[in-house]
Amino acid sequence: MPTTIPEVEALIKQYDSELKAIEDAFRELVASEDPAKGVFHASEIHENRQQKNIAEVNRQFAVNRRNRLRMEAEPF
Repeated sequence: MPTTIPEVEALIKQYDSELKAIEDAFRELVASEDPAKGVFHASEIHENRQQKNIAEVNRQFAVNRRNRLRMEAEPF
């Protein structure tokens, strides 16, 4: 885990980019499904949602880390 605020903010931006890519992939999967032809992507969509959840949790850890570093730098 990064130890400076700029490093943590860069990590947060990385997670934001990752979340956007995951969401774009989700939209592509849903759009490419065709129930009439029997084309479904249930397992891929499920895996995509798991990846999104992991990225969101990791991003939140980074946000919490940044907040802790700010608080240590400037206590009440």
